Amino acid sequence: MITSADTGGNAADERDLVLDAVLGPATEAYYSERVRSGSGARIRAQAAQSTVTLFAGGIVAALTFTQLADSPPVTRWAGVAAVALWLLSAVLYLRAVAQPVSSLASGDRARDRLDLLDKVLRRADYEASQVDRRQRHANVAVCAALVASVVTFALATFVEPETETARGVVVVSPSFAEQSRALCPRAAARITGRIDEASVGSPFLRVTVSGRECGPGSTDIQLVIPRAAVLAIALKGE
Repeated sequence: MITSADTGGNAADERDLVLDAVLGPATEAYYSERVRSGSGARIRAQAAQSTVTLFAGGIVAALTFTQLADSPPVTRWAGVAAVALWLLSAVLYLRAVAQPVSSLASGDRARDRLDLLDKVLRRADYEASQVDRRQRHANVAVCAALVASVVTFALATFVEPETETARGVVVVSPSFAEQSRALCPRAAARITGRIDEASVGSPFLRVTVSGRECGPGSTDIQLVIPRAAVLAIALKGE
């Protein structure tokens, strides 16, 4: 006859057998992960670096100085700050991935097996904490780069580009002068106004003519003159 005490003893024996079977692999997996924690931190930093590098490449390509050349100074400075922060974040991720970490372990030998285990674990934990700390610095730089990029795009979208003009005289062909009289009654072959300097080398020259140059009751207008109709340009110093 099986008593309750025997049943309880069998259950305890089975639990001990299960614990013995599980404890070994679990302990091996735990300490294996602890020892490789530094390498795991570097792998995480490398994955973040790869993502940021791809994203930063597109941002830097979009924020080229050619596209921002005609923008106001605040937009250009925001673009420079965004590019600089993306480059800084790439350098910080590279530091987290590639730069060695000094170890806490001293040069003396371990006294016993427990002391050796403690030194190995402390060294792995220290390396992981240092790599994670470097990655946090890189993450802060990425967040700042994202903010600077958004600010740059907002400024480029909503702030009108600067237009540099200079007073000057444009000599046009007789046919264009005749056609432009519909807009400016006093228009002649010699047009005086403010010339958009950026348009001097473009296919169309932009000239802002004041209302008094066009006649009574006229307002300021901007004439867009085809390059083929421009015979001569003279810019006057301010």
